[in-house]
Amino acid sequence: MARQGYKIFDADTHLYEPVEQIEAHLSAADRTKLDALSEVIKRAEVKEGQSRYRIGKRPPNDRLLGSLERVAPATAVQKGLKDNSTPWDVRWQGPPFPSDRVSFDPHARVADMDLEGIDVNMVLPSGGLPALCSIDDVALELAMYEAYHRFLKAFCAPYPDRLTSVMLASGRDVAGSVAEVKRCGHEDWPVGILPVCPPEMSLDDPAWEPLWAVAQDYDLTIVIHAFTLAVPHPPGIWDLWDSVFLQRSVGHMWNAQRNMAALIGSGLFDRYPELRLVPLECGFGWLPSWAARLDEVSLMCQHALPTLRQKPSDYIRGPQYYQSLQIFEGEQAVRHVTEALGEDTLVFATDYPHSECWFPKSVDAFLAWEGISESVKRKLLWDNPLNCYRRYRTKYAEPAAVSTAESAGDRLQ
Repeated sequence: MARQGYKIFDADTHLYEPVEQIEAHLSAADRTKLDALSEVIKRAEVKEGQSRYRIGKRPPNDRLLGSLERVAPATAVQKGLKDNSTPWDVRWQGPPFPSDRVSFDPHARVADMDLEGIDVNMVLPSGGLPALCSIDDVALELAMYEAYHRFLKAFCAPYPDRLTSVMLASGRDVAGSVAEVKRCGHEDWPVGILPVCPPEMSLDDPAWEPLWAVAQDYDLTIVIHAFTLAVPHPPGIWDLWDSVFLQRSVGHMWNAQRNMAALIGSGLFDRYPELRLVPLECGFGWLPSWAARLDEVSLMCQHALPTLRQKPSDYIRGPQYYQSLQIFEGEQAVRHVTEALGEDTLVFATDYPHSECWFPKSVDAFLAWEGISESVKRKLLWDNPLNCYRRYRTKYAEPAAVSTAESAGDRLQ
């Protein structure tokens, strides 16, 4: 498939973790433990015959900003009408818009990918399962992650060259997480690891070191992604004055900024020169100014850092660092980032099927940006994601130059 001659890898998509299909992979003993926690690990929102998880306490977000008034949960109309009065809740570029089936039916998902013109999805959870880091039973947390991985293997199997995902790794049992990576690290579906970092840890904690090592060994990318209202909460989420507007505005961005700074500043890329890092769904227009700030502060605070082989901004320029763009930030932001940091850092992403996606027009919106050169578009849509998620490139698209040439041939036909 090629949309206007471009092959397209969507670096950040989601599914709502389907309770019934995941729990089918649990042992009887773990299912008994799970049932005993029904007041903590809730099963809710039954749609299309499947339930979703709701785990942990959520920060209050029901205050009308500029007032002390508490408001009822918003309707789709109250959340905002955009583009011909299409409600936000129905993916405001629709219809058609994704059904809940795309979270457990790979055929429905691929049909949507075909409609939008996307070749490959990298699929993340939606905040249900990572919130298991808030329960006391760490063994059950790991068992649930393993069950989820078995579900993902089955979910991606009908389309191994189109559906990929990440493994969840618990910071509370890094050794157990490393064993899980080794168990399924040779399977087709994983391209990365999502470290589930509980609030008491930071990602530069030495306890994570065996995970970074096994990620490099298995050529898996480290993925940073926050979930606004789910544990583990982004930093400061409880301090944002009960406002969903403020929580959604800053939570993802600050989570990415502090975690990438912690990992780069810790010398991660020096210790593991083949390891790659990608923060997702956190904006991207701020990246050049943040890179410059890290350069300056790294000079001011040399005593608080190990000796780094490069400036922080040099690591951000690649080839170990990538970051997803977001359509709403627009063409000018893409030009700014590529001019400041080069063409090899940004990767295309839609957030499908969540609220920030422009389905089914995300690809068309990006391709309509006339100020972005063809070479930059091709890198962001295909080459950079392949370099970021290198396991996929090795399995299905090696060498990358051949894929680019083939796509160019499609365009000439």
